[in-house]
Amino acid sequence: MDDERRLYAPKAYIAEDPRQIVRDHPFALLITTGETGPWATSIPIYFETDDPAETRLIGHMARNNPHAQALRAGDTALAVFAGPHAYVSAGWYRERPTVPTWNYVTAHVRGTLDPIDDDETQLRLLDRVTEMVEQGHSSPWTMAQAPEGRVDALLPHIRSFRIEIDSVEGVTKLSQTHPVGDRARVIDALEARGWFGDQEIAALMRENERTAEES
Repeated sequence: MDDERRLYAPKAYIAEDPRQIVRDHPFALLITTGETGPWATSIPIYFETDDPAETRLIGHMARNNPHAQALRAGDTALAVFAGPHAYVSAGWYRERPTVPTWNYVTAHVRGTLDPIDDDETQLRLLDRVTEMVEQGHSSPWTMAQAPEGRVDALLPHIRSFRIEIDSVEGVTKLSQTHPVGDRARVIDALEARGWFGDQEIAALMRENERTAEES
């Protein structure tokens, strides 16, 4: 890939497993470029199979969405999977004072888009997406349980797609470059503050600390 188009990430923050970010945070921003400029739509996007080396993503959007009409075979696509994020106050960094910052997790997947319009393939992709979102439920719902005729009525109103993956990159910026004491203060402060994303970032930071102690 052209280095200028890579996801910016200082070495310390490069995600070791960006595919796990995709799996953990499947509600993504799909960005494509059309004849009239860029398009962006937030939708759930999943790997097509559970194969750890799967090379395709799948998803769908409302056919009434102008973005759906603009999808063209061969378009370059970028899917941005945003994980948790949290503001970090400069006041929490005491051993090595600095300025405010933001801790966050994200993954970028680039690839080539292929619109899917035939009903058989769309049904198969819907089955896969449903399987993924129902994971962990005590009684997972399946497409076969939809009211009679509802799925057939739905299909003309959606447009599915695949993305043939060219690259998967990720960032986990979790105060890794700061002293242990400052990291501990950030974790405690995030847990105490409790804004949106604070608890998740604090939990990821604690996991990093446990991993570092065990290594």
